Amino acid sequence: MNEEFNELFDIKEDKKEISNLPVPKQNVLVHSIIRVVILIIASVLTLGILFVAALGGEIGFAILALAIVIAWFGIMIAEAKNLRKQNKNDLADANNMIIVLAVVTVLCLFAYIATMH
Repeated sequence: MNEEFNELFDIKEDKKEISNLPVPKQNVLVHSIIRVVILIIASVLTLGILFVAALGGEIGFAILALAIVIAWFGIMIAEAKNLRKQNKNDLADANNMIIVLAVVTVLCLFAYIATMH
C-alpha cells in the first residue's frame, strides 16, 4: 500500500549519497607538533619584540607583536577551515584544539598581568 501511495504522489525516497572520496592519511601527532613549534617560535619572537619595546618605550614594536599573534590565529583558523574542506577532519580538529589552548593561555597571561598591578 505504501508503494501505491508513493507512486500516486510521486514520492521518491532520498538515497543518502555516501562520499566515495578516500579519507586522506592524517598524522595528527606530527601535524600538532609542527603547529606547536611554530606557536613557540612566534611567541618567543613576540616576547622579544615586546622586551625591546619596553626598553625603548616604543609602541610600534608592541603593535608589531600584536600583529604577529593575530596573524598566527588567522592562519590557524584559515588552515583549519581548509583542512575541513579537504576532508581532513582529524587535522582540522587538532588545529581547533591548539587554537583553543592558545586562547586560554593568552587569557591566563592577561589575567596574570592584570593582577600584578
